Amino acid sequence: MADIARPETRLEFAERVLGHRFANPDLLLQGCTHASRLAAQATPEDRRRASNERMEFLGDAILGAVVAIAVYGRHPQADEGWLSRAKSNLVSRAMLARVADRTGVLAHAVIGGQVGPQPPESVKANLVEGMIGAVFIDGGWEAGLRAVEMLLEPELADPSHGESDPRMALQEWALAHTQKLPVYATVRSGGTDHAPEFTTTLTVGERTANGAGISRKKAEAAAASAMLTALA
Repeated sequence: MADIARPETRLEFAERVLGHRFANPDLLLQGCTHASRLAAQATPEDRRRASNERMEFLGDAILGAVVAIAVYGRHPQADEGWLSRAKSNLVSRAMLARVADRTGVLAHAVIGGQVGPQPPESVKANLVEGMIGAVFIDGGWEAGLRAVEMLLEPELADPSHGESDPRMALQEWALAHTQKLPVYATVRSGGTDHAPEFTTTLTVGERTANGAGISRKKAEAAAASAMLTALA
């Protein structure tokens, strides 16, 4: 009888995905624990002690610093505008949510049932930042730097993140005129494993637009461009 594969533990996941072996496993557990898991009657002290809110704050700062250093070092010919766009895209909530999906973060997260089976981007991004914060507390700057570079390696290697992004322009318009963020619904619509095709439906208030591309990012950008053209 073939051996049944043993599920990967949270500590094993951290070592594989973040490149860090935790000396204090409780820090990793806290970094993976969203505040929604705490009971409604939880006190502020309970939230500080048991949830990842403080680690998320720290992880956000570490993430921003490491990404800034990475794009600066990898793109010596880029100007300040390109570097700023690349950093903004790479640390965005949408990007961190995709990183969480790609790496399987949710399998090791502790989330309240009220969040539902499909946590929103904000929760996924929170968990990524919480784990980064936990790594930094446990292992220091070098461990935090390595964790961010391992988590975002495919994204850091993609030079398109510094290009002008119509999604950012549309987001600014939407916040100014509707006080809400654009909503992107993107699905795999065809193609092959090596050349996939994606389709995006974009909603801003009562307005909708569609776009297609060879990646989720390009499909969303195409939809955002279509929306901006319609708004012009």
